[in-house]
Amino acid sequence: MQRKFSKVTGSLLISGLSLAVVLPNFAGQSQKWSDLPKPVRDTILANGGTEQGQVDKESEVKDGKAIYEAGVKDKDGKSRDLVITEDGKLVETKTDDAADLTTERTERGKKVLAGVKFSHPTEITNPYLPLSSLGQDIFEGTEAGKKTRVERTAKPNLHKTFKIGDQTVEAFVMEDRAFENGQLAEVATDYFAQDDNGNVYYLGEEVDEYKDGKIINHEGSWSVGKDTSVPGVQLPANPKVGDKFRSEDVSTTIGEIDEVVSITETVTTPAGTYENCIKVKESLADGTTEYKYYAKGVGVVREVPPDGDELLISHAVISHAAKGK
Repeated sequence: MQRKFSKVTGSLLISGLSLAVVLPNFAGQSQKWSDLPKPVRDTILANGGTEQGQVDKESEVKDGKAIYEAGVKDKDGKSRDLVITEDGKLVETKTDDAADLTTERTERGKKVLAGVKFSHPTEITNPYLPLSSLGQDIFEGTEAGKKTRVERTAKPNLHKTFKIGDQTVEAFVMEDRAFENGQLAEVATDYFAQDDNGNVYYLGEEVDEYKDGKIINHEGSWSVGKDTSVPGVQLPANPKVGDKFRSEDVSTTIGEIDEVVSITETVTTPAGTYENCIKVKESLADGTTEYKYYAKGVGVVREVPPDGDELLISHAVISHAAKGK
């Protein structure tokens, strides 16, 4: 789903879940494409990579030369990691089979969840994603030449629990109804939870894709406990520039690596002008890149998918009393 929290999708500087916990998900220090040595860029492009792909600079060196690791996909769509020295020499190509990837994902999950407690998981009060006070957000814009509209509605009367480690966690439920050129294209039910330190997790989604008014598939659906043991980190409590996290970590086709690239953005939308917004870069499993902007006290106010731009046109809040609490 490209127009919701998971794709709509910081530092976890808290006692139980710190930035040091998140960073082991990455082999090295992430690099901007413009900062890479030209020989490294050339080798990446010559081996199926793109400027949008993830590239890390490793902490070790080889023959006195810096080492870079770049994720690419081969012609069959399989993921590979290219190990390249700073002079552009390709020294190794790593491939992971399904068993290796599952093991890596499980280990990441253990690190992400170390010491995390969910005492009141449906009370989502993160300043930049206060879902508990959301009634409905409506976005409008364009994507790939089509007019789009997304109706994002809280569903406090719906209930679903997930098993996360040794905890049974009740999720806060959101529904996205996405329209393209006035026609219903997708309905996604998303599940979120907040830990005791204010970090918001993404627990899964149920997707109905539509064509001509009929459901045609459920592609993109997943849930913690069924498809993965790893909940996504949707937004940390205290985001800082350079922080990285995974909002989806399910498979080679359902995955997303996010990075906070700014905390000082000003966004003007039909619903208002918002200052000091957090801008998050989202690198999806299919190689595309999206951006989301989060405003304090509101949540997402702008989403920028490939070939598009969608802005918040209305933001309605709901009281705890209205939700029956």
